[in-house]
Amino acid sequence: MTFTLPLVDEAESGVCTDDFLLIIKTDNKPEEMHWDVVDNESGETLLKGGPYSLPQSVHTHRACLSSGNYTFNMHDSSNDGICCDNGRGFYSLYKDGVEVVDSNGQYGYNESTIFVLGNDTSAP
Repeated sequence: MTFTLPLVDEAESGVCTDDFLLIIKTDNKPEEMHWDVVDNESGETLLKGGPYSLPQSVHTHRACLSSGNYTFNMHDSSNDGICCDNGRGFYSLYKDGVEVVDSNGQYGYNESTIFVLGNDTSAP
């Protein structure tokens, strides 16, 4: 499993309250899925995870992100999402504690969601 994120010492900075939370339940082919979060202003990939190794397992990922406009991308290399024929997987994305996406896993190769954190008003 590969997972990277910018870690911030909340006790030192006093800033982050888990702006980004991703919960994933893998299907029976977890090695086919991966995800990333891209900063829409810079084009830089800030967070990424997967592929996974355990089928039908739940993974939670938290990160502190600056105010801004982002895109979350979920990918499945076999183009069948994480639902149905290979077991029932799903993912949920939260920003600032509010659910932004509750996916049933039926997305084919890719599903993208734009989200805004903080006071950024440049969202589409």
